[in-house]
Amino acid sequence: MFRRIINQFRKEICPYCFCDFHIKDTPFRCSSLPSVCPPIPDEIYRKTWKDNRPLGFVIESQGKLKDRFRRSTTCTKCKKETRKRICPKCHMELPSTTGEFKNYIFAVIGAKDSGKSHYISVLIQQIKKRIGPEMGLLLQPENDYTIKRYQEQFHNPVYKEHIPIKGTVSAAVDPDVMRPMVFSVRLSGDGLLGKQVIKKYITLVFFDTAGEDLNSEDTMSAVNKYIYRSDGLILLVDPLQLPSVVNQLPSGTPLPKESKETSDILNRTTRLIRLGRNIIGTPKIKMPLAIAFSKIDAVMPLVDEQFQLRHSANHENGFDEEDFEAVNSEMQSLLDTWDGRDIIQHAKGEYETYGFFGLSALGCNPHGDDKIPSVTPHRVEDPFLWLLAKNRIIPTERDS
Repeated sequence: MFRRIINQFRKEICPYCFCDFHIKDTPFRCSSLPSVCPPIPDEIYRKTWKDNRPLGFVIESQGKLKDRFRRSTTCTKCKKETRKRICPKCHMELPSTTGEFKNYIFAVIGAKDSGKSHYISVLIQQIKKRIGPEMGLLLQPENDYTIKRYQEQFHNPVYKEHIPIKGTVSAAVDPDVMRPMVFSVRLSGDGLLGKQVIKKYITLVFFDTAGEDLNSEDTMSAVNKYIYRSDGLILLVDPLQLPSVVNQLPSGTPLPKESKETSDILNRTTRLIRLGRNIIGTPKIKMPLAIAFSKIDAVMPLVDEQFQLRHSANHENGFDEEDFEAVNSEMQSLLDTWDGRDIIQHAKGEYETYGFFGLSALGCNPHGDDKIPSVTPHRVEDPFLWLLAKNRIIPTERDS
């Protein structure tokens, strides 16, 4: 009860438009059948999401003290009860746990062709099928939009059609890209007398940004507000886009198109976070930064046979920090030989907490119309679980 009272005074962040608000100011949307309460146009929803369809009637909040604790209201038109709470800024329906539990936003960014879409596709599948059962995590989509978009744009191409996902288009071309996929994650464990209980309930937001939206600071500030609102940042780096790596690989290795420098994207991202969070001067950014090298399978000939990176981690008893520390050190040593010292120095100089990872979402390196023979992920969950641990959502193995 005490936690719930405290939560009502905390500012919430909408997992769709990333604006903040107080729970007392949230309207509700009528959830009655159309035959009982006919849908009407919602001008705020239309302007924000470029969606003209009629929706349930909006019951505005009075902003009174008692509204902080309301879980439902009565529609002023049809007199029926509704529990559909919506964001006061964009009118998207908020997760049912808003006001009860904190929403966690993890941003996944990277240059064009760095593998962001494949990473999200495989990570969600891994959480559902392997990581979740091992660690007591139950991941579920929050709405029909998330179900449809994940299945059609992420899951089906990789797991059913066995083809690479087409690159994400810019938000300037397709405004729908600005709408994130939202999942709830329930963490269960043993309570008193061994009974299974829900220990935590969180909301996770995945925002698949087009690489070209990171090539301009003006574009980033317009469409990537979610970056500085995040609780953790995963920067995907394709080692095949580093010239020093390409020069060491066998001839004939499939390569991505030339893209912007990773260090440029990191610099712009850091400036955006400092501006958005009003961090002036020397203080370091507290947001954890995971710099993850994707497609690591393609550069395994350059990885020492003794490196821990070549093996899989076991996080069943909590996030394995010893494994992380080994891989973090190995990736920095590799990056040092790959002419990436500026990336290491940037992370050290700008962020309080950072880590370097190596992963492969697909386990192969398809290009163009090539088929994906099989999906064999390697360490794809590591940066995500590290962010969960740094936000004290899951324990480390040392805590267990």
